[in-house]
Amino acid sequence: MRTEPFRDAEGWELPLLQSAVIPRGFRHGFTTRAGGVSRAPFDTLNLGAKWGDARADVLENRRRVERAAGAGPLYFATQVHGAAVAHVQAGDARADVARLEADGLCADAPAVALAVFVADCIPALLADARTGAFAAVHAGWRGTVAGVLPAAVRALGERYGARAADVRVALGPAIGACCFEVGPEVVAAFEAVIPDARAAGIVLDGAGREAGRKARIDLKLANRVLLARAGVPPEAIDLGAPCTSCEEQRFYSYRRDAGRTGQHLGFIRRAPPDGA
Repeated sequence: MRTEPFRDAEGWELPLLQSAVIPRGFRHGFTTRAGGVSRAPFDTLNLGAKWGDARADVLENRRRVERAAGAGPLYFATQVHGAAVAHVQAGDARADVARLEADGLCADAPAVALAVFVADCIPALLADARTGAFAAVHAGWRGTVAGVLPAAVRALGERYGARAADVRVALGPAIGACCFEVGPEVVAAFEAVIPDARAAGIVLDGAGREAGRKARIDLKLANRVLLARAGVPPEAIDLGAPCTSCEEQRFYSYRRDAGRTGQHLGFIRRAPPDGA
């Protein structure tokens, strides 16, 4: 992924991570913790209102992302670590969408910008150039084993006629296999949906110099396998690189910071014909 800074006429700059797999005609980005106004420990671009940051600072940070997205209010739902995907239409009340319990949102209207919040879970952005359909998805480990990303691919097909082979997927900053230690119940959950998870490198056991460590999960690789099963070509899936837990200066991490942290955001919208 590349970093593209958005520079505003007001004098502030907001770096966004962007993926080459998202087709032209869509505006998208994954935020880092830079470019906002929040104070420690939320410094600086905290976009979540869950864990104690000043409301005025969060609203200003969200306003900045909306300006970078070139859109009106961002639509987001109540994320519950499930597999529900909701449809958003131009003109929908943002408050109504925010009350929906869904970990995925999909749309095809240029006036709509979709977003998901994360702080170790995967923010995933999907787009189909042929139909103009797109989606934003929150995929933690529970959502992954529930199949939230394949559900989003199906939603794009059933509602907008998108073919899985045409869908492009970018997975944003999330906790990596290097840091995502889990218990046996999580390993069992992954092996239930991906029986060859160990052979595929999704489940990693401590061995050698790492002996004594708990098992670890490669969350992005698991989602790549599930997306490929759903018909998305592997080369159309950008796994990204950063581990949120490792890179403290760039990213928030719920696990690393024991819940006293901020949240990132991934957003996507379809640009109108004039490219605005």
